[in-house]
Amino acid sequence: MYSILLQTTPKIVPLWSRFGREGEFVVTIYLRSKGWDIQLSRGSRGPADIIATRMSTKWLIQVKSSTKIPRLKGYEVKRLIELSTVVDGSAVIATLQPTETARSILTSAEEKDDIDFYIPPKKTIPINLGNYVIFFYSLPDWRILTP
Repeated sequence: MYSILLQTTPKIVPLWSRFGREGEFVVTIYLRSKGWDIQLSRGSRGPADIIATRMSTKWLIQVKSSTKIPRLKGYEVKRLIELSTVVDGSAVIATLQPTETARSILTSAEEKDDIDFYIPPKKTIPINLGNYVIFFYSLPDWRILTP
């Protein structure tokens, strides 16, 4: 009886999961447009969602998509840095947010003069794709990168 239910029950994908995978595709398309060769991880398993290479540069990228400030766990950072060391690449975090969210965060930070590692320096221009904004950060120093 239960096997019949399992066979007929449609697979429901949470909206946040779909947005995360779509974020990976947006970052992939952007990097390809800038001349990077791209490999996506299977099913977003492992420390890196994307491996991007251009000439002798290799980025192992964890993409964080959110309608708010993206969340990142410490063990994710540690695993990404460890993997990048093993494969002789750079650990990179890419954040993807709606343009309005990024604008409100930047405005709030400027008013408070309180900038944390998710919010870029005031003179940094985000990669604006219309509806979304992308930032690339190098680990472990959280330096802003330009692809």
